[in-house]
Amino acid sequence: MSEIADTNRFAPPKAQLADPEMDNGLVLAGRGLRLVAVIVDAIIVSLIQWPIFFALGGSFMLGMDPQTMQDPFALMGRMFAAMAPGWVIAAGIQMWCLHAYGGTLAKKIMGLRIVRTDGSRASFSRLFWLRGGAAVVPLLIPLLNIFWWLLDPLMIFRDSRQCLHDQIADTIVVTAASSMGASLEASRQR
Repeated sequence: MSEIADTNRFAPPKAQLADPEMDNGLVLAGRGLRLVAVIVDAIIVSLIQWPIFFALGGSFMLGMDPQTMQDPFALMGRMFAAMAPGWVIAAGIQMWCLHAYGGTLAKKIMGLRIVRTDGSRASFSRLFWLRGGAAVVPLLIPLLNIFWWLLDPLMIFRDSRQCLHDQIADTIVVTAASSMGASLEASRQR
């Protein structure tokens, strides 16, 4: 009877429900958890930037009528002057988290960490220049930015769960609990 159950073509497929564990003991972060981390990062950055923007005079734009603007370039200059300090502070916080922890503030909150594919700690320069640069620089190039904006996040649906910027930087996002032991083991093997 068990032979019949094993060959039943109407039986539901057998699926692995746990996050896949790699050979070196690392557990890849789930796609949903990574999405939540990106959203939490955006909320954190907004909570830093908007109050600073309004404190530095960004509120002048609230009741402004675009039809009565005298000098749009002066408006853009004032807007940039109010936005830049918030960007710098938010970027500084995220860069410190990348250096100290190996992930953004939201990744730390969510229990995730960015490591090299061999399990070793990813250096700040790799995280900032390769991973961050690969995620941002193509977005600044007209026409390429549209394809990059779609292609980069869709690559997470592969078995490796690496976005394109992860693959360029040779990094993976793992659960922090699994990365502690693997990082120690990788450093011992060097």
